[in-house]
This record gives sequence, structure tokens and C-alpha cells, in this order.
Amino acid sequence: MTRFALTAGVVLAFALPGRAAPRDEALRLAPADVALVVVAQNLRDHAKNLSQSPFVGWFPTTALGKQLLGGDGFKRLTDGATPVFNALGITPSDLLTDVIGDAVVFAYAPGAPGDPNGERSVILVRPRKPETLAGVIEKLNKAQTDAKELKAVVEHKHAGAAYFERQKAAGASDYYAFAAGVFVFSQSEAEVKAALDRDASAPKDKPPELVARLTKLGAADAALVLLVNPRALDAELAAKLKGANANERPFLTKFAQVWAATEAAAVYLTLDTGLELGVSVRFNADKLPAGAKGWLVGPRAPSAVWGAIPADALLAIAGRVKPTDLLDLLGALNAGEGKQSPREVIEQTLGPIVGKDKLPAVLDALGPDWGAWVVPGAKGDAVPAVVAAVRVQGANAADAAKSLTQALEYGFQVARIAYNAKHNDQIELKEEKDGDTVIKSLTGEGLPAGFRPCFALKGGYLLLSTSPEALKAFKPPAGEPKAGGDVPLARFSGTATRTYLTANAAPLAKLLASAGAGGEKELAEQLAGLAAVLEPLDTVELVARGDDAGAKLMLRVKTAKPLK
Repeated sequence: MTRFALTAGVVLAFALPGRAAPRDEALRLAPADVALVVVAQNLRDHAKNLSQSPFVGWFPTTALGKQLLGGDGFKRLTDGATPVFNALGITPSDLLTDVIGDAVVFAYAPGAPGDPNGERSVILVRPRKPETLAGVIEKLNKAQTDAKELKAVVEHKHAGAAYFERQKAAGASDYYAFAAGVFVFSQSEAEVKAALDRDASAPKDKPPELVARLTKLGAADAALVLLVNPRALDAELAAKLKGANANERPFLTKFAQVWAATEAAAVYLTLDTGLELGVSVRFNADKLPAGAKGWLVGPRAPSAVWGAIPADALLAIAGRVKPTDLLDLLGALNAGEGKQSPREVIEQTLGPIVGKDKLPAVLDALGPDWGAWVVPGAKGDAVPAVVAAVRVQGANAADAAKSLTQALEYGFQVARIAYNAKHNDQIELKEEKDGDTVIKSLTGEGLPAGFRPCFALKGGYLLLSTSPEALKAFKPPAGEPKAGGDVPLARFSGTATRTYLTANAAPLAKLLASAGAGGEKELAEQLAGLAAVLEPLDTVELVARGDDAGAKLMLRVKTAKPLK
């Protein structure tokens, strides 16, 4: 038996998802002072739900499913795993059901700066049937002893319990024990002893500290969690800050201030009818720098622009931020000797166009609501329409709108002149009315069908688009958005995008080929392949949530068929 068998089992264990009580039992023996803790739980139930789900029954019938499941890679994976399981005397089903199906924990702490040998790590498995795991370990020990990879397995005693040393032929050892039904494994004897000490002393009638942290972060029941303890990484950050050069120091200083106020963080994955990948962070708000507090804590409000984004949008993003606030933040993060601030760059580039005296008022009038989205083109147009919108409001809104439209018209005229200088077919900047709205667009036979760059001011929003029809369809949102709850930031529709690609693959390939992107046939095949990849996907949404002590960022995936 080679070292691969043990490594494969360990990696598989902490890569997979258990139940609340088993999780607590495993975390009761885990060190609370480490930097990173990976918790995988409820694998057995998740695997059962998934195997019986509509998605698993349907996926093999899709083009992507046939390609993945019928390929050589999948066969090599299954063929390679078979001898490993045979040697360990266990089936994949038994491994899932009886060994790793409840809870697996991996805890890690880096060494102190300058001490790479000071790393600490321990793996804990709470099996449903400890005797099954003990049998696997026994077979592994025997196989490695027969192969001369192990010299001996020696039993020791600590805190009234037994633990075992696997003495390797290469000279090193690793250690394991069973404590209260939890399997403990580490390359450090001290870590196994410490786990036995915690088993003897930790109270069994209250949740472990690590469970309390997970609960505070809202990730206690996730299938897979990476829990971060900021305090265990303070020394490493301090060393990095001490050795930073003049350009790095301003950013690291600001980051260190935020880091000092961070109490806990987690990256997690939850599985239900869909899946959610999230980041959750909790702060001591009183310790946050004043300039960062508004960005990191407090209830969020959605952009009002979401009310104007069409339901059939292929892709959409929207948010709430004032350009002036963003420039101040970027300036604070980018400060450094000899560096231009983002505000100075904006003043130098846009100042002469808008008017240096008018630029501050223009920037102040923009936002906070903004958004951009992509929708299918008008009937007969293969090119999708792209729209961007930003709110213009405040005491200087009228003057700001006038300055912005003048600046855009100047930019469009420059683009028209540049194009006409290089092409025999000429384009013009035309004006048309949609009610009280004036839409100005570039038009000409040389432009691709459905592509007419345009702009307008409508209902208090400055609009840019590739299609005047999309601007005519824009309905200015009414009312102010309310803070609280989940706030959408971005949305991608796999279903709508696949429908669009399928319907427009041929004209899109022809258009891209004419632009020099490749051969028309190859491009058509690539677009068809992309549509096939998107078949299992319905929608992907990025949402945020905040309160007075923290924030969460969540990527939610809805598959074409439910996962449960």
C-alpha cells in the first residue's frame, strides 16, 4: 500500500459535506485558536437528496452530461478509485454512509513569521460507525507495514486514553486516536494529545466556541465552510506591513485597520434545491475606520434601476454608490508617494471635456443609482442591446445633465469623424424624439444591423445604449428603494442566454467572422458549444445583505432542474 491511499482518503474526507450533533462533537475536539477551520457536514443526506433529485435524473440526457459522463476522464477516475477501495476493504457507499457522511473537520494554523516549521494541523472525522473506520485504518496500517512504508504502529497513553503512532520508514511519524467516537489524525503528537485533553475537559452541555462563531456568521448549517480566525493571522499581517515598501504601505495600513476590527469570517457552500456560495464577515463596528464603516456594515438598499431592467435581460448589474464616495475610497486605498489619486485622474481627463469648473457639480449629481444590462436585440437583429443608466439628481441636476449630454455629444462626434476618415461608407449623428425624450444616435449602413450607439436623458437618468429601441423601452423607476434584506447586485440568465445563442448562432458567427474573430464555421460550433454548457443553468444571482455588525455576499445558482 502506498502513501497515496492514505492521502486520497484524507483529501476525500475533508473535501466532502453532516448533521448538527456530529458536527458539534467533532468541533468540540478542534482547536479554537487556529487560523482556518474547514467543516464539511451532512454529506450522506446531501448525496441522497442529490441522487434522487430531478437534476441528476435529467443531466445525463443533456449534451454536456453525455460529454462529461461518457468521456475517458470520468472512466479513468472510476477505474483508478476501484483498486484503492478494494485494498481498504470498503465500498464507496460504505465510506459515504458510515465514515464521512456525518462530519469532517480540518484545522490549520500557519507558523509564526520566519518559522515555516511551526505549522499546525489536525483532521477530525465523526463517523456514523467508528468500527468501520477503525477497520479501514487497520487494513491501511497492515498494507503499509507489509510494503515497508511503516516500521511499526505503537500504542501510547495520554489523559487516560489511547493514541497510536505510525512510525514511518523514512523516519517521521503521524498519530491518530479515537476520542468519544471522533477520529483524530495529525502529523503532530502534540495536536492529538491536545484533542484528548479537550475531550476530557471541554463541557458537553454547551456548544463549542467554533460552533458559536459559525452561528454568528450564519453558516452553521452549511454543507461546507471555511472559517477564518483573524486573530491567528495578526502576526503575519504585521510582518507584511513592516516589510512593505512605500507604495504598498498606505493600502496595507488601511487594510490592517479593517482587519483589526474583523471578528470572524467564513466562506460557505449550502445545498438545497439550488446552491449558494457565500462570504460572511462580522466586525466590531466601533473599531472600524470612519471611512470604511459605511461600506462594510449597515443595511443595504437595492438600486432603483432594478425596477427598469427587463425580465428577459441576459445579464444585468446594478448598485447604489455615489461616484464622489467611490473616488474618495479609491484615493484612500491608492495613496502613495508620487501617485496620482483617482480624483486627479478624472479631473485631468474629463475636466477639459465637461469643464473643470463644472466637474465637481457633475460628479456630485451622479448616482447613487446605476445599472447596466444586456437584452436580446430587436426582431431580426443578431446583436444584443446593451444599456447603461445612471441617475442624475440634486440641486445641480439640470446643469449637470446639460454638461453631460454636451460631453457625450462631443465624444460621439469624435467617434463619427474617426470612423468616416477610415471608411468609404459614412455615419451620421442623428436625433429623434420619443415623447419628450431626445435620443441621439450614430447611424449608417456600415454599422452592424442592430448596432446604433446612442444616448439620452430620460426621467432623471442618463442613458447610453447600442440601440435606440432599448432607450425607448426604458421606463424610469419610481420611488426610493428601501434598505434591508437581500439586495441584488448582478443577475445572469443561463436560460435566456442559451435561447438567444441558439436562435442567433448563424448570424452571430457571420458577424464575428467578418470582424476577424475566426472562421464562420468554427465560430458557429463554439457558440453551439457555449449554449450546451449553459443548458444545466437557469439563473445565477449575486446578492448582498448587511446589518450593524457585518455583511454577507452570496452567489446563488438555480439549476435548470432542482438539486433536491
